[in-house]
Amino acid sequence: MSALSVIGQVLEKKDERSVVHGPTTDLSPKRLELEEVIRLYRSIGRRNTEYFQWIHNVYSWICLPCVSFDYRKVLGEDKTKMAVFDVMLDDLADNYDTRSQVLLEEFLQIPWQNTRTKHEYLDAGVSIWEDYIGSVGSYPRFREFERLFYLDLRQVLTSMIYSSLVNCIGLDNPLEMNMYSSYGCMVMLAMDMDLMCSPTFDMKDLGRMRAVGFLAQRVAHIGNMLNTYPGELAEKDLSSPIISMAVRKGIIEKEELGDLSVLPRLSKLEGIYKKKAQSYIQIVSTHEKKISSVNIRGFSDFLTKLMDRFSDSRSLR
Repeated sequence: MSALSVIGQVLEKKDERSVVHGPTTDLSPKRLELEEVIRLYRSIGRRNTEYFQWIHNVYSWICLPCVSFDYRKVLGEDKTKMAVFDVMLDDLADNYDTRSQVLLEEFLQIPWQNTRTKHEYLDAGVSIWEDYIGSVGSYPRFREFERLFYLDLRQVLTSMIYSSLVNCIGLDNPLEMNMYSSYGCMVMLAMDMDLMCSPTFDMKDLGRMRAVGFLAQRVAHIGNMLNTYPGELAEKDLSSPIISMAVRKGIIEKEELGDLSVLPRLSKLEGIYKKKAQSYIQIVSTHEKKISSVNIRGFSDFLTKLMDRFSDSRSLR
């Protein structure tokens, strides 16, 4: 099956796995502890797992201000578990040494159906996904936001497919790169989870809140990219927007991917993306004031601080 045919399946299939609904506390005896999920990744993954502790700290710190305090701890843990799942998928799509079209196609199906192939990497992905969705399905407003959740999940997976195709068949171009790449940061998915745990949020504000989430996702993507591109250069990953731009503009040659001596040339492009992030944050500061059912004023300030926090993660990649 080709990656293109998988795109169609990801976009069309409904979730065939059962989702357990009920209070989160009812699920806690069956849930994997976050450290168990990280150990599971460590047994099959290649990245420094201290990164997951860092991202857990970020998720525990930043969420929509309207989220019920009773759910903030579990939200931080569940978002981190999904981040582990996302990293596993990302390595199959982007990393020069670990790319695997066969495993990628199977991994993409995990949220929708049981895998057909027995493989420890897929088994780990299934365990993490089932634990994650079992918890999310118990959030108070899951049913109200379920369709949006699966829409945004499909966007995350499509982003990974796009990254894979950029590296496999050279379809890189700035318009599609700008459209797809930020979804890999999962901010919209995280916002869906927050809203599922926000009792006072009124659906009449949904469009305005989605605009805030979309811009916040772009900010997070830029912050992440500015700290991961040296590693992605080493991995010959052309799906990084700053690397893609450098190749298109002739700042580096495609044959120089993997050569860290070209980093000084790439770093000259950082200012372009920092200005973009600042402009997005400014727009968020305007949109956040238009949401009436809950008070999220000051969320733009969190995004400014988030950009600074990303620099702490560079040594962990």
